Amino acid sequence: MPDGTREGFAPDGRVHGDDPEHAGLTSVELLSLEAELAAGTPVWEDALARTARLEADRRLVEILRRDGFTGPRYNKAASAWMSYGWRTMVKWTGTGEVFGRSRLAGRPVPADMITTTWNKDDRHQVATDSVIGGMDLFRNHGLIQGKWNPEGGANLTTYFVGATLRSFRPAYKTWFRGQQMGQAELDNNPGRETNGEPQREIPDQRATDPYYAAATHDELKRILPHITDPQVREGLGWRALGYTQAEAAQRIGLTEKALERRISRARTRILDTYARQPELGEGGAR
Repeated sequence: MPDGTREGFAPDGRVHGDDPEHAGLTSVELLSLEAELAAGTPVWEDALARTARLEADRRLVEILRRDGFTGPRYNKAASAWMSYGWRTMVKWTGTGEVFGRSRLAGRPVPADMITTTWNKDDRHQVATDSVIGGMDLFRNHGLIQGKWNPEGGANLTTYFVGATLRSFRPAYKTWFRGQQMGQAELDNNPGRETNGEPQREIPDQRATDPYYAAATHDELKRILPHITDPQVREGLGWRALGYTQAEAAQRIGLTEKALERRISRARTRILDTYARQPELGEGGAR
C-alpha cells in the first residue's frame, strides 16, 4: 500500500510488538489523525472552539475519574467513543486503508497476511475486536494512568481512535490465523477414511502454531470481561489454549456452528451495549 513508509516501519523507523501499550502515536500523529477525521465534517473549528472542546474533555475526565471510571456516566461516554471508533474502523477496513494506517502507527501487518477478500462479517468482527481492545487500552492507559492530556492537542475521541488503531494488528492476526486453521480443518477432512479407519484426529495445531495460541490468549483477555455466557467463556478459554473451534465446541458440549453463533451473538451484544447508543454531546467528535 503506497503510504510512504518502508515495509514494517513507522515514519520514524519504529516498529512495535503487538502489545498496544509499548508505544503510542505521537502528539503530531494524533493531531494529523484528528485533522483527517474532521475533514469530512461540515464545520472546521477555530482556535477558540478547539480550546473550549479540549477544556470540556478535561472536565469530563475529571468527573469520570471521581466516578472511578465506572458507572452510568462512564458507560455513556464509553458508548459514544466506541460508537465513533467502530464506525471509523468499519470504514477503514472496508477501504483497506487500515493496513496503511496500522503500518504508519508502527504496527504493520505482514504483507503475506493482508487480504482483500474478507467479507463484511469478517471486517465487522475485526473492527469490533479492535474497538474492544482499544477501549481496554484507552481506559487503562489514557484515562486511569492519565496518558491523555488536553495540552497534547488531541481530543478524547481522536485519542480513542488512536488506541483502537493500535489494537487492530493483534485483532486482525487472531482472525487471520483462525481463518487459516479453519481452512486447514477442511483440507484435512477429518471425516474421511484412511485404510478403512476413520481419520479422527486433526494435526495438533497447538504444536505447530504457538503464535496463534498467544494471539488468541491476548484477544481473550480483552473480550472476556464483556462475555457472560459461561459456555462461550469456556469455549474461548479452550481456543486460547490453542484448540481449534471444533475441538473447543466438543469440549463444552456444543457443535462447532453453535459455538460460532454464540460467539457472534456475544460480539453483537457488545456492540449493542457500547457502539450503538446515542453519541455523547460533550467531548464527541465533530
